[in-house]
Amino acid sequence: MPDQVFRLPDLGEGLTEAQLITWRVTEGQQIEINAPLCEVETAKAIVVVPSPFAGTITQLHARPGQSVPVGNALVTIRSSTTAGTEEAPRRGVLVGYGPEATPESGIRRRSRSAPAPSGPGAEDVRAAPFVRQRARELGVDLARVVGTGPDGRVTRSDVEAAAQGSRVEADGDQRISVVGIRKAIARQMLRSVTTIPQFTEFAVFDATGLLADREHRKQAGQSVTPLPYFVRAVVRATRDHPMLNSTWDEAHDEIVVKRAIHVGLAVNTPQGLLVPVLRDADQLDLQQIAARASELIAGARAGSLPPRDMTGSTITVTNVGASGPVETGTPIINPPECCVVGFGAIRPRPMVIDGQVVARPGAWISISVDHRIVDGALATEFLTTLVRYLEEPVA
Repeated sequence: MPDQVFRLPDLGEGLTEAQLITWRVTEGQQIEINAPLCEVETAKAIVVVPSPFAGTITQLHARPGQSVPVGNALVTIRSSTTAGTEEAPRRGVLVGYGPEATPESGIRRRSRSAPAPSGPGAEDVRAAPFVRQRARELGVDLARVVGTGPDGRVTRSDVEAAAQGSRVEADGDQRISVVGIRKAIARQMLRSVTTIPQFTEFAVFDATGLLADREHRKQAGQSVTPLPYFVRAVVRATRDHPMLNSTWDEAHDEIVVKRAIHVGLAVNTPQGLLVPVLRDADQLDLQQIAARASELIAGARAGSLPPRDMTGSTITVTNVGASGPVETGTPIINPPECCVVGFGAIRPRPMVIDGQVVARPGAWISISVDHRIVDGALATEFLTTLVRYLEEPVA
């Protein structure tokens, strides 16, 4: 029974590290193939890592809260398989999910069974395992924390805010450890503003037709938010101007125009800004866009999306108006994409129609583009096309 060292695999497209949230096993424990070993938080999602071997856990090589680079030892297992049978389960391993597993088996499920750090009633608190781990690190009693997440769920920010009184410096400053998703966001934004020469253009569109079509669908029993209209218009405008659906190849100084249109949806979550990907959006109608976008947004906020749903976008949409009375802003490009499109809140606005000033529902649009790929004239053409498609929605 040889010892097998299981190393952290690449859990998604090019991810280089993951933070260990919690172990599902202990040293000396017997496990089967595909049994969950641990939960890790990558730059994209929280993933349950399964075992590719059956046997006995002899050593855990990382502690909860530690960042583990891809390829580093995660756990040593004294395998109970023979040399002749060992290769079969190893060939069946799906990266990040385990042998012969369905994608769902690798998704972290919310559970109330995770051990609470302290205090009566803490085991009943709605909180993700990585939030419970953070509470243990900071010595916070979850039972005393008021959750601000969906359905009262306790978030990482709630825990860190509760710990503020005990984790301050002499002058009252608070230190917050930046790991996992928040660390990835910081790196991505730094990469964007330091490597991409970007500029932003703005426009306002008349949403009268959009709202009329939305009401018509509502009367027919189809409830649709403005977001699917935004996504569909961006897809149509991108078809007309494919350079906006491209990337800059740093290694070869080439522009790579993407054939598929995969729309990233910027979503505010308790873990920070995440961008789930609506794949092949140009192949979907409005209702299909609405249904899939709803699933992705809910999954991002629950932390249940697998890494493949968090990578590969070619153009990003951010609906800033959905979060409050925000008119517009200068969105930052999501590398390596060329363009990000921001939409403000739809509200009554003064517009000139046939020489008369009238109140019409409308919203601001802002697009930020990579100036290495797109010049001002092309950006204006794209934005003009986008406004037209928004003002003239079709079935």
